[in-house]
Amino acid sequence: MPIEFDLESLRQKYSVVNYLETGLYDPRKNVSIRKALSSDFRKVYSLELRKEWVTLAEKAFQKDLSRGRLTLLHMDSNDLQEVLVGNPDFEERTLFFFDAHVDNSEIHGFRNLCPLLHELQALECLARRDHIICIDDVRILRHLHPWGEQSYGKIDFLSEIQKRILSLNSKYTFSYLPGYCTDDVMIAIPQ
Repeated sequence: MPIEFDLESLRQKYSVVNYLETGLYDPRKNVSIRKALSSDFRKVYSLELRKEWVTLAEKAFQKDLSRGRLTLLHMDSNDLQEVLVGNPDFEERTLFFFDAHVDNSEIHGFRNLCPLLHELQALECLARRDHIICIDDVRILRHLHPWGEQSYGKIDFLSEIQKRILSLNSKYTFSYLPGYCTDDVMIAIPQ
């Protein structure tokens, strides 16, 4: 989904250097990566499971790819830790925008319909514990099995998300930003 809040102001206010999103979506539409690339992030990463969207993004964002500013990764975000481990970009403060989920039965090769809890777990490998974390689609995460995800059992996704973020740094506070609708993006900022 597109980012409906002022990403550049957030980047400036919290001295964020890099941006990483999971779930690119169709780059022909008004997607989050467009706002990230129009902001002053040094590096922008996007992980996407659908190869056709990665291919379209390679064409649409060729300039940023050739400059080394954008890294597009065709991969399951369950494997996010592979991108983070040993990567010096994540020694700098990063804004993580988690929006990966499978809501289309045509997609194959995924391990979780909603890999969000695995994505948050991947952040445990980072030494830095003051990144900005945004979780998109709160309106759907409020349901018992968002996108039909049942592998975690009967859990309250929003409570579990907050619990996992607080395990990274107990000083995180939570608020909400506009997304698809009012208060649809949870943002975690360490105080």
